[in-house]
Amino acid sequence: MIYPHDADFHPSDPSMTTWAETIGFWFAVPEADIYGNIYVLCRPNVGASYSSINVIQGHNHHPFSVDFTDPHMHVPCPDSMCDFSLQNGLRVQVTKAPNNYHFVYESPAEDACSLDLVFEGVMPAWDPNDPSENPLLGQPDKTDLGLGDAWAGGHLDFVGRVTGTLTVRGKTYAVDSMGGMDRSWGQRTELGQAAISYLHIPFDDDLGFHVVTGIELDRGQVNYEPLRFGYVYDQGRVFGLTDVTMHGAQAQGLLPFSNVISMTDCRGESWTVRGVAVANAPWYTFSPSYVTFQGLMRYDLGDRAGFGLQADTYGIEFLAERTSRHGRLTSTAYGPGI
Repeated sequence: MIYPHDADFHPSDPSMTTWAETIGFWFAVPEADIYGNIYVLCRPNVGASYSSINVIQGHNHHPFSVDFTDPHMHVPCPDSMCDFSLQNGLRVQVTKAPNNYHFVYESPAEDACSLDLVFEGVMPAWDPNDPSENPLLGQPDKTDLGLGDAWAGGHLDFVGRVTGTLTVRGKTYAVDSMGGMDRSWGQRTELGQAAISYLHIPFDDDLGFHVVTGIELDRGQVNYEPLRFGYVYDQGRVFGLTDVTMHGAQAQGLLPFSNVISMTDCRGESWTVRGVAVANAPWYTFSPSYVTFQGLMRYDLGDRAGFGLQADTYGIEFLAERTSRHGRLTSTAYGPGI
């Protein structure tokens, strides 16, 4: 179960130099095909943090064509994660713990990017490490959350509504759409040996989904399995997912282009959603150990439409083992198509 104090730093042995606490937040301006994210990783036991702000519009095959990116590395670590400012111009305030936030940012690069966003969760923060919330934990082979030690210490996730303004290189956009956020804490060694697909599929304030699957490459094709964890929030209640089947297509290598996702929750309720990317780009700047091929997807469920995130996150070492000349899995994983 997630508590209000989980918004702040957690106790850790000062000798644990790999201890990390993170914030990952995404937002969108769907009518302009804009997707943005804010990522913060703090290592309080070494006194350092890094932060990445990223804004993309439309389709981008290369990281150098994104509309804005600011990866500030090794800035001083704040004393609290509930109200802090970083040297890169980012301020974060928890307005109601653990799932209401206020993000303000002004780029040090003059007139490059600024934002003022209020994020209010429409559901309680969900705990994939709690067997009363995540029904998969009752199965011995389903306890791996999929990202090595990054989420094993503690993790929370929720979706909500984002309102405010975004300005990119002199053009200002009103923001009023759904978004999502997660937080994690624990030892994090950043080996980059795992790969997962992370999806938020919020349709509105009363219906949405979260899915995390594993990823494997087979002859250049991306296979999304196994289900790691997920939930549906439905009319104010949250139910863990028990089964997910996902098929996806990629553009220009590993960028998400489209998907079809069938889901069943612990009540036995089932849904099938279909997504098509309206914006996408590779994101190399949230961690040197990973690359995320991310997309803002338009999702359809019957006569309902919503906009959400697909973030296919690959460890650089995971890819090297499967796509490099020395990769021991390259002959089966690579093949034509990447």
